[in-house]
Amino acid sequence: MVLDFASVRCAMRMLKLEESSASPDRNLVVLSSRQLECLSWAEVGKSARDTGQILGISQRTVEKHLEQAYGLLGVRTRIQAVVRARQLGLLD
Repeated sequence: MVLDFASVRCAMRMLKLEESSASPDRNLVVLSSRQLECLSWAEVGKSARDTGQILGISQRTVEKHLEQAYGLLGVRTRIQAVVRARQLGLLD
């Protein structure tokens, strides 16, 4: 019984990984210019605070732009978002 439960949990994790690693099609991902700007600064290591100062917007606004980009890119973190955006050719 324990092995069966472990097998089910393992399979569920694998399915989750496959779903999360399936990258969206480049043609289906449309990021705003602000989201792309925030991702570009994140790519070079700037914090949300630094990016806000550079762009003349608040740190919280930068964080919201990045969070929205995460959703559109199907990722959960800043690093994942930058990598996915690069894979899709959204960042030069």
